[in-house]
Amino acid sequence: MAYVGDVFEAAMGLMDELGPGGEAESPDTAEYVLRTPAVINSLAAELKILTGERGDWLPVESLDDTVPAGDTNWALGALPYGLAAALLVDENPTAASFYQQRYEELRAYYLSRIQAQQGDIVNLYGGIEYGEFGSW
Repeated sequence: MAYVGDVFEAAMGLMDELGPGGEAESPDTAEYVLRTPAVINSLAAELKILTGERGDWLPVESLDDTVPAGDTNWALGALPYGLAAALLVDENPTAASFYQQRYEELRAYYLSRIQAQQGDIVNLYGGIEYGEFGSW
């Protein structure tokens, strides 16, 4: 379980926005703090769509909330890159492009490691599997 604040700190570290004492929240990053919950909600919804999760979930509202999708590996490994890309898209498109590419690589790797679901196959066409209705 990871908190949005942990993801924010990791993103600020990637963006070289940590304060002199190593703190992520500062007057320089106040705008980023305000934008972070919306970005996290968007990226979490994206992951839930890609994994096929259909259940309802509560959007995050602050840095004290837990990340609503994925596990800690995704939250602290891939999500900071997605957050950094979204926060920098207007200020530094080159860096945002790098972070976005890295996020997509890590997301694809994370998704490839999720186990497939198993289930019975239902024959919806009953009776034609042995050519019983074939005219030849």
